[in-house]
Amino acid sequence: MYILHDTSAFSQIQLTEDVLLVPKQHQVLRVGKFKHPQYGEFEITTQTLAEMKANFDNKVRGIDMAWDYFHDSDKDAAAWVNALELREDGRELWATVSWTPTAEKKLMERELRYFSPDFAFQWQDPESGQVHSNVLFGGGLTNRPFVKEMKAIVAHENNKGEPMTELEKVQKALTDEQAKVVKLSEEKSGLEQQLAAMPAPSKVEELEAQIAKLQADLAAAKQESENALAEKKKADEAKMLAEKENEFNVMLSEGRVCAAQKDAFIKDDMKTFIKLSQPVNLNGKGSGAGADETESDKTKSIIKLAEEKQKANPKLNRAEAISMAKKEIEKSK
Repeated sequence: MYILHDTSAFSQIQLTEDVLLVPKQHQVLRVGKFKHPQYGEFEITTQTLAEMKANFDNKVRGIDMAWDYFHDSDKDAAAWVNALELREDGRELWATVSWTPTAEKKLMERELRYFSPDFAFQWQDPESGQVHSNVLFGGGLTNRPFVKEMKAIVAHENNKGEPMTELEKVQKALTDEQAKVVKLSEEKSGLEQQLAAMPAPSKVEELEAQIAKLQADLAAAKQESENALAEKKKADEAKMLAEKENEFNVMLSEGRVCAAQKDAFIKDDMKTFIKLSQPVNLNGKGSGAGADETESDKTKSIIKLAEEKQKANPKLNRAEAISMAKKEIEKSK
């Protein structure tokens, strides 16, 4: 990277005692062949300057460009660069900057007067790996110029460093005001174009009505879907209830269950269903069961046997399997 420091500078910011205006534009670099004590011989061409401007415009470094003090780029900024432009048929590179209050004061009080750029003829993006030619990194305010015959940067570029006359000051103020008027006119034109592109109030109301209708249709469709699901669930439950009642009635007619068991069967409460059936004498003669066997143990035995029968014959429903298990246990006792 070329940091033209101490013995280097490419733009002289020359202020006289009578001129207290710090320019917003100044020369950054110019074409020429140079021999630097540190970097040796190198040449700045119109292509060099054009590529520096293009790289700035394309933001190849991904950060805003700043001027600093004495090339201390990690410290306070002296100015932020708003734009770069080529002048004199591309032989000069100029910058439009916004000075910080501190830098503006130092320049007005002549503590610092010159500018020195930082650049590289080749720079590789550390993330993408892409190589760019002629990249301007920034620059620093310094008091040791390297390149001579640079244009002095003062409030009026034609006075060659001499104090401005009162007429020149008035003319400059008038020019500045005219520039403000042009800028405001351009902004007004842009706002008018934006306003013209905006839909008319009636069109906005129409679009809002369409959006409201779509939202209402969506809410209605959602409610209709929820109602349909509720109806289906209700129908499925009624169908299941009817099937279970029919199944129970068949078993009741065959004498396999008693009427008291119906509610437990419908609710699929098999423990109550078994409890309400005719008692199974597991403690009778020859049963081999212990005297302390509980009613819960009896129920578990029936359910376990019923599950085994359902596993062996998947076509059996639970009530049928329980009935068969009870009979089998009663018969074995």
